[in-house]
Amino acid sequence: MTEYNKKYKLLVKYILENGILQDCRNGSQLIIPFYNFYLDFSYKDNHILHLRKINYSQVYGEFKTLIDKNNKLQNINQFKDNKCYYWDKWAKNDGSINLDYYNMLHPQLELIIDQIKRFPNSRRHIIELWNYKNVFNNELNFPKHKERNLSLPCCWHNITFSIINNKLFMSFTIRSNDIMIGNPADVYLAYLFHKYVAIATGYKQAICNFNIRNAHIYKEHIDNAKILLTRTEKDIKNPLFFKLKE
Repeated sequence: MTEYNKKYKLLVKYILENGILQDCRNGSQLIIPFYNFYLDFSYKDNHILHLRKINYSQVYGEFKTLIDKNNKLQNINQFKDNKCYYWDKWAKNDGSINLDYYNMLHPQLELIIDQIKRFPNSRRHIIELWNYKNVFNNELNFPKHKERNLSLPCCWHNITFSIINNKLFMSFTIRSNDIMIGNPADVYLAYLFHKYVAIATGYKQAICNFNIRNAHIYKEHIDNAKILLTRTEKDIKNPLFFKLKE
């Protein structure tokens, strides 16, 4: 069993045993305040969860959409063109979508790549997507800031890179993480961003640290989460279903 599969089971087990049942904006969840784990992305397929079926092609489509610097993300059809369909829930009726996953990413990504090339030993290789003016945008708090509201505030929002011994290390910070659906997708997205920067800068991928705040399992996912703990990588042909929360 790969490192990620083992650590994913430990994460699920820890929440089931230590989580506090608490109401949230879209139901009830077992929640812990923080959790950290790391994965070595130099190992083949260490970013893939084999305990259940996951549509990784859609996650890759999300990555392709977010990374596209030539076509500013404005409409849900841009996700669909890359065969990613789960963003429909957050688009407006006219298909428009506004995400700091894209808006905040692109002013920083190429800059960070350039900085890593020029100053590899710097401790300032940081991409921050959390823009408080967009998250808390209203006329009372920010009367001069009239951009339309975000479709969804960023869940993963900080990526920090370090070059040590000619290898690229990365830290991936997530403010809120649905462990049964979001975590496998976020690990894959982190791997794709790590690989993208590694190729662009010429360094080999090394360890990625996942710094999770508000790790949770929704109440309706608890029974299947318990079943998942009994599964092995051979059980992937027998899917477990977890409904995406809006």
